[in-house]
Amino acid sequence: MRFLAVCLSLLALRAVAQEGQDRPLPAGAQDHDGRGALAVLRRDGLLFPFASFNRDSWRVTWPIGLGPHLEIPLTRDAIPKSWWGTRSPDQWRAHLTSGDERFLELENPAVFPSFCGRQLGVRTTYRSDQPLPPVRVDPFPKDGLAISGGVPLEPIESVSRTSPEWTSMAVALLKEFNRVERDTISMVRTRTQWRHPIPPDKRPAYPVRLESWYRSPSGEPGWTVSYVEAVRQYPPGPEDKGCGLETIVSGWLHHHDGQLMEASQLSGKLTYCDRVGATYMLPFGRIRPRNQTYWVFQLSGWESEWYEVVAVRPEKIRYVLEVFAGAGRRCR
Repeated sequence: MRFLAVCLSLLALRAVAQEGQDRPLPAGAQDHDGRGALAVLRRDGLLFPFASFNRDSWRVTWPIGLGPHLEIPLTRDAIPKSWWGTRSPDQWRAHLTSGDERFLELENPAVFPSFCGRQLGVRTTYRSDQPLPPVRVDPFPKDGLAISGGVPLEPIESVSRTSPEWTSMAVALLKEFNRVERDTISMVRTRTQWRHPIPPDKRPAYPVRLESWYRSPSGEPGWTVSYVEAVRQYPPGPEDKGCGLETIVSGWLHHHDGQLMEASQLSGKLTYCDRVGATYMLPFGRIRPRNQTYWVFQLSGWESEWYEVVAVRPEKIRYVLEVFAGAGRRCR
């Protein structure tokens, strides 16, 4: 029996992702020393630090997972200074997915469950305006990203489905979608001898639906970077129990002066309508500590959760930091 991969908590997270026009970095964005730390802000007020930066150098200094020899601090003051990265933060600013900004005060460390494991976080004074899930869910809802230091955190635009650009992007994406789908099906066939039930010449007749589109300036005038998620659905076959095949294509596109460039970094996944193994982006924001512009986001699904920092440049993106936050299913 296949399991539902897109849980209600993930849908709720994506529903509150900020929409509207992106704005450039403020004029005073360089009035800082380029040092700080990033942390995910959970809806229950727990802070999970996952990265520290010193200008364009990134590190993971907070303990990820609870190893057998990890000594858990009992108070905030007992947290080792080295865990914070470049320095012990005096204050955290929370940038919520709603667009609001709040200052946070740290309380004591606390352990919390994440999928089949446990992580160490820090309680804060934050109280969410949104209700907590009535039962435990994975991935747990996140209300935003917290940052220490003086580096500004700017939004990543979630393009509205009602905008005229939405339909244009879906059309422009079609050629690349077909290519990625062909390559993905060919790779699966080579590895497993599995054959797609729909002949190759019939697949393009099925529509492609754009599900998510995030974008921002990529650091140089005229250039924009986008992350898209799109799907093509096929009717269920006799053995599919009403849940048909799907091809999910996601990844990065680049635009110059509004024109979509040929350079793309897209990948495909074959799944069924329950989307086991699929992951989705929750954008937190972008920062520019010194010379590079970075996207910060969560990639998660029903089975796993990651936090990512990606350097974005014209016609190129580069993953600079990946933090594994949890995985597993049916572990409780």
